Amino acid sequence: MLTQTENWRPSLDRFQRLALIVGVVGAIVCGIGAALGPAQFFHSLMFAFFFWMTLTIGASIVLMIQHLTSGVWGLMLRRMLEAALMAMPVLLVVFLILIIGMGDNYSWMDPAKVAESKVLQFKSVWLNQPFYIVRGLLYFAAWIGIGYVLNRWSSDQDRTGDPKIVNRLATLSGPGIPIFVLLFTLAATDWGMSLEPEWFSSMYPVTFIIEGLLAAMAWGVLALSIMRSRKLLPYNVPVDRLHDLGKFMFAFTILWTYINFSQFLIIWSGNIPEETTWYGHRLEHGWDVLAVTLMIGHFFIPLFGLISRHPKRNFTTMTIAAIYIIAIQIVFVFWSVTPAFFPEAFHIHLLDLATLITVGAFWLSLWARNLKQRPLLPPNDHRMPQLERQVANEAHGHSHSEPKAKTAH
Repeated sequence: MLTQTENWRPSLDRFQRLALIVGVVGAIVCGIGAALGPAQFFHSLMFAFFFWMTLTIGASIVLMIQHLTSGVWGLMLRRMLEAALMAMPVLLVVFLILIIGMGDNYSWMDPAKVAESKVLQFKSVWLNQPFYIVRGLLYFAAWIGIGYVLNRWSSDQDRTGDPKIVNRLATLSGPGIPIFVLLFTLAATDWGMSLEPEWFSSMYPVTFIIEGLLAAMAWGVLALSIMRSRKLLPYNVPVDRLHDLGKFMFAFTILWTYINFSQFLIIWSGNIPEETTWYGHRLEHGWDVLAVTLMIGHFFIPLFGLISRHPKRNFTTMTIAAIYIIAIQIVFVFWSVTPAFFPEAFHIHLLDLATLITVGAFWLSLWARNLKQRPLLPPNDHRMPQLERQVANEAHGHSHSEPKAKTAH
């Protein structure tokens, strides 16, 4: 049986404190930036909010997927994903701050611009401040509520070992996935697409959902790698299960490319002015450099880096791939959000980095706090015997990763 020690908790304590210190210092820097340039602060905060929100939604969906599929790969990530879902309150606070700066971020808040546009007048039933705020609070209420129930049942399973809890987790996860997807589809439309309210695309929210799934897998691999390198994991990750995580990263990379290219192709072939403005802002004036970077960096590099089975079975290459994927996703979110504020020229500001780090630091601090509340491996999870057998088989040289003996012909 796998022995779980407590030696990883002090490390998480130190990480939590460090992240909190970084967050406080970052908040001071952001506060100064907000005083000097409120509009720029709210533009930058929207970018940071979108990235960490996407990662959290992706982690939540992957958590529920692993409750439904019962794969051992999910057992290894379960605690990391649960901790990510329970970090949602940080993003609720950021959303409340963004409400203060709605006038700086959304043109549909300006009565003069609404009066000039029939499209904005038509959309005003949906795009108005009171309804926007109510919808946002309802989204968070549902996400946090479902997360609370999943977390409570997970704790009950650790404490009692009741086998019925496995079915309860799966029963809630079944409808939970479409609820999270549907609400984030509406949220991405409200928070992101309405930054350019006269533009529309049904594919836009889907790109961020796939982005979140990819970010969640990369984040899980990175967290496993860091804890493994510090000898904090109570087990050796089986090579075959690492391979599973690599295949998920590869598959989500392909899916992200398919969705984004489909959106571009449909808009390009239609060539309707109302639909092309979004890409028009992002394919010129310096933003085209990021577009080319994403085409190569978010598709071709991960594609050729992960297409072979060997990189997916090596922790070093998988760690590098995870770090790279998270970095290129930050570029994608920046390219998706920021040109809405600066369509005439490429623009990057110190507050873009400051808000990204600050929101991330508070998110990571709460994530670490949640993670250390329970054992890294759920002791009563029904997949524990499978993981134990796989770890034992690999330790005795019976892993599927071992080369097979050649047979004579």
